[in-house]
Amino acid sequence: MCKFWYVKSYECSLVDIAPTISKILNIPMVPPDGTYLKEVVEYAKEHECQKAVIIIVDSLGCSLYRYYIEIMPYLRGIAESGILLRCRSTADYTTPAIASIFTGYYPEEHHIYATDDIYVERAKDASNPKIKSILEWAQEAGRKSSVVIESRGADSFLGRVIETFGVPDSKDIIEYDKKISDAAAHALENNPDVLAVHLRAIDRYAHRATTWKEMSYAVTTIDENIGQIFSNAEKGTLFFICGDHPIHAAEKWLKSASFYEIESYKNRLVPLIIGSS
Repeated sequence: MCKFWYVKSYECSLVDIAPTISKILNIPMVPPDGTYLKEVVEYAKEHECQKAVIIIVDSLGCSLYRYYIEIMPYLRGIAESGILLRCRSTADYTTPAIASIFTGYYPEEHHIYATDDIYVERAKDASNPKIKSILEWAQEAGRKSSVVIESRGADSFLGRVIETFGVPDSKDIIEYDKKISDAAAHALENNPDVLAVHLRAIDRYAHRATTWKEMSYAVTTIDENIGQIFSNAEKGTLFFICGDHPIHAAEKWLKSASFYEIESYKNRLVPLIIGSS
């Protein structure tokens, strides 16, 4: 059965992911805002996990996850054999939230609100630990890191991690995500110790779709991509699968929402699914 842990004080946050990976893989880093999640560390030890994969699913909030879980067999299976956390996002938009996932700091500390801000902050102080990702900390510790994201974001990691796979943005977000998952599967062939992946179909459909049926198509493709990535990981790989923020265009999707769904949205709650291959 799936373990469902809900911390009422929202002690579980996106900033806890990087320090948790640091603790599990023994990767030194300057202690950030977040702290490691004891339950996840114990799970990783129990399953002898020596590698980590972060899959960020854009706009996957707790409400959306709960609504569509029955059509996400791969993600549901990972959660049922692992740990499912309700986790508070640090921002309403993608870039600052992902920066918090990677660095362990809140946006007001890392100051990364758009991709170009990474270059600005590094120009100010290239050694600033608040803008250094867990991928870079791992690389400095002699581990191998890989990242599979949109091309502009991937470029910001050049020379900082051993492998970057950038996929050009596309109007066809389904095809784009398929290229991301194919690149992630390829990256796993090179046995990285830490891999980060960003899937975007749900976010794009949140803006352009008008019905739940349309949205369900994006959800099922996301699940298939997660299944592909998961199946290509070697035994002992720990997965962190999470949303970056709740769904955009909320005025459209929350018209007949329940109290739980509205509160989840207001509190920026996203699922964090932990599982091992």
